[in-house]
Amino acid sequence: MSANVGFAPVVLVVSNSLTTGPLWAFSLEERKFRVIMEPNPAKTLRRWAEEVPNLIVLDINTQEPAILNMIRSLREESVVPVVLLTSSKPEEYILEAYEAGVDECVIKPLSPSLFHAKIKAWLRRSWSVPMYALDPLKVGKVNLVPSDRTVVIETGTPIRLTNLEMRLLYILMGRPGRTITAEELIQKVWGYSEEADNTVLKNVIYRLRRKIEVDPANPVVIQTISGVGYKLLSE
Repeated sequence: MSANVGFAPVVLVVSNSLTTGPLWAFSLEERKFRVIMEPNPAKTLRRWAEEVPNLIVLDINTQEPAILNMIRSLREESVVPVVLLTSSKPEEYILEAYEAGVDECVIKPLSPSLFHAKIKAWLRRSWSVPMYALDPLKVGKVNLVPSDRTVVIETGTPIRLTNLEMRLLYILMGRPGRTITAEELIQKVWGYSEEADNTVLKNVIYRLRRKIEVDPANPVVIQTISGVGYKLLSE
């Protein structure tokens, strides 16, 4: 199911359970949510990139390290809220899941009423931006197509961006030639995330410059305003 049909919140349910996963998906659809069901946790990153959900529910019954690594990789690319449903109770595993980037861990079993209450609460906090809803932008030599998550410099080859890179560039291109403070960029790109700080912002700027600047060490597209923030040069 495509994420660009209608206006209902999109929930990606990733479940390796043949019982609870389909039940969660069905109950959400009954309440008019649009649900993308993925039975293979290893495909979470691909399905997230394809569908752009407002919320991800992980219904995982294993404690495999690969699951935590997948969550870490997802958090590097996206700020979409992630709720982990697990039957595991060891505190060490729960703490590792939070450190990996999960927004909430919920121990199963839980009632449908509590499940839906948590889904609604996290959707209210969702800071994901549906890329299909954003118009293309052109500033000087920079052409950004959010729906494809690509940028073209002059008439060059389309360059694939991560979600965070795209959001950051979109905000800068929305106010060309104007300085945007680091604090505002963090708030707009990461929302309520407590993991975001100036170091994280600098890392995304660094990766973005490596993709779009001819000489990343001497950037001419994204300029650093020392002690304040960044701006996108309009020419």
